[in-house]
Amino acid sequence: MSSLDAFHLALLRPAILQILRAAGFHAARPSVIDAVTEMAAKYMMALGERTARYADLTANINTPDVRDARLALTDVGQMIPFTTATEEIFKEMTRVPLDEIRETGERRVREQRRRDDEDTADVRAFAGWFDGPTFKEIGRIARVEGEEERKEDYVTVLKKKHSKTGEDTRFQGTILGPAAEPRPIHIEGGPETIEDWHWRVRQRYSEHPVKSLNGKRKRDEEDVGEDDVRMKECSPSTS
Repeated sequence: MSSLDAFHLALLRPAILQILRAAGFHAARPSVIDAVTEMAAKYMMALGERTARYADLTANINTPDVRDARLALTDVGQMIPFTTATEEIFKEMTRVPLDEIRETGERRVREQRRRDDEDTADVRAFAGWFDGPTFKEIGRIARVEGEEERKEDYVTVLKKKHSKTGEDTRFQGTILGPAAEPRPIHIEGGPETIEDWHWRVRQRYSEHPVKSLNGKRKRDEEDVGEDDVRMKECSPSTS
């Protein structure tokens, strides 16, 4: 595991602890917490990859939308359709299309509303979870004692707690702070940039190409001559 992966898991760990506390788990081994945190991270990674994959399949649109996220949530098992694909096809083949309903009054409006409710039942069930008691309990556990509504996440609170000045200059250039301003890095004792160094090397080689080759060949010949002398000294004498 790289240091960046470990850092991301460390940021996710408090959220997992709060969710487990809201579910009724008040104690667990560190290995269990680490395993659940890694599972949650892999789950979110799979969700993001599938959402991006569906966005790539859309023509001329690189930004994921709600439809891509819904398909990804269905693939990972978060939004389970109330009917199978076979049932959906059979229903479309047997029911009367809306265009063939002659009545334009209340009957057609009721039929349109009923079909919309059937098509979006899984979405409404998923959105309703955030208004349910489980999500409210998670928010209550994560809230600071005596605070009615949290306006900042726990990372921001920790940054302000450990920063004496209350500014983000301490975390500038890191993942927790604003991006650092780009500036050139000067190397003392040599060329200032890679381009200057490359130009000097090419210029030096173009001025003395034969000398460099001759010098290398001469060193090779000297090395070979020394090896021959050693081989003759080590070989047994023949009568």
